[in-house]
Amino acid sequence: MAERARYAVVRDGAWQQFYFRWGGPRLAVDAAEGPEEFGRLIAGLEPVGPRNWMDDISCEAAAVVDHDRRVLLLFTWHLETYEERRTLFAVLAGTWPGWEVRWAYDGLEDVVAHLGMERESVRSELGTRPGGLLQAAFPDEPDFTVAVTVTYRDGPQAHAVSAENVSDVLAHGPDVVRQLLPGTRVPRLPHIPYGGVHIDVPARRVAAWTRGNFLGGAAAADRLSGWPGWEWTCWYDAHERQQEASAGALSFAAPDPAAGVLAWTARLDELRPADGTESEARAALRAVLDALAPTSMECAHDRT
Repeated sequence: MAERARYAVVRDGAWQQFYFRWGGPRLAVDAAEGPEEFGRLIAGLEPVGPRNWMDDISCEAAAVVDHDRRVLLLFTWHLETYEERRTLFAVLAGTWPGWEVRWAYDGLEDVVAHLGMERESVRSELGTRPGGLLQAAFPDEPDFTVAVTVTYRDGPQAHAVSAENVSDVLAHGPDVVRQLLPGTRVPRLPHIPYGGVHIDVPARRVAAWTRGNFLGGAAAADRLSGWPGWEWTCWYDAHERQQEASAGALSFAAPDPAAGVLAWTARLDELRPADGTESEARAALRAVLDALAPTSMECAHDRT
């Protein structure tokens, strides 16, 4: 099965789209090598027409390299932990000096919107239709865990449910609180999950965050469809806000910066050619990883 990635390069007011059938798992590493090396890789890929886009559930990673505004906009499904994603932003801060690095919280929708296209042109129905029964999350699968905290009149509750996307929870609307089973309740998670949803029932407020991307355009939305009369707030990747809103009902394990660097080193090892040689850009990327201090990643992740 393909692991598709899309790329767009903007220069002098025009843009060109490119396609890499197997680019999804490696897009973060390729981008981390910096604008020159990333640009050379993209130039060697298959060009496609400006209207030839796939939908948001078929594209596993994408990037826009906007030379006019010096913006790198990207997302990928292939960062399995919070620490890996935080390491990515720490690396990009060093390898893309003078560029604004943004995460596409609405995935492919943000990519096409940056290029002046309609978000709905790549939106599938999956992000707006209710998911199935909300089962308890497995403690060793952070990439498929969504934390759900609810404020009731008599106090807060915290749950951990198994889901592939935060939108799987949001798509249920306010009735989602009636579908949270007793077996999903948790006081603490041993990791930072894929995302979280906080529901304040008395105040009719709903907020969510993710370290991946939303389906259905939630991040850019003023209101959520399926939540009429409710105030919506996107917390981007600020998991701390859910902890605060839960009033002590839920806590996450503290992130381990060293784990992110180790995961990235392992990723580079997997991509090393069979003869053991590496390009100068890949060796330079290893040097950037080696130089990262834990404190340098504390505020490196994007929340815009």
